[in-house]
Amino acid sequence: MYLASVLAGVVAFASARVIHRDDPYVGDLRTFTVTGCYAENQGVGTFTESMVNICQSYPLKFSSISIHLTDGWTFRAYSTPNCKDPGTIIKRTMPGDNVPLICNNNPRPWVAYMVVPMGSWEDGPCDGDEE
Repeated sequence: MYLASVLAGVVAFASARVIHRDDPYVGDLRTFTVTGCYAENQGVGTFTESMVNICQSYPLKFSSISIHLTDGWTFRAYSTPNCKDPGTIIKRTMPGDNVPLICNNNPRPWVAYMVVPMGSWEDGPCDGDEE
């Protein structure tokens, strides 16, 4: 009986490994309650292509954020839950080792965000190396 349970677990694990993801990764974020990207860490969130072009209301207010974002996308944080204020384009931390973290701060907390294809907003990209 024990052997059958172990084998069933191995088969289930092997089957799960071959499932292909239909919702490609776009990026991830780490938010903080206060400015500075160091204190009151709220955790990490991931966003995928099914989440782009949609206002994402965030469960907690955040005053600083760092993001990693794949090429071709722009990230904007909002102070209103419906993404109707002008928002702030968030600069991303570039990939790689020994790359400085880009911390985006706002004294008025953000409560929502939206990711759109680059060029959808006139304000430009959110790369950490571009101003």
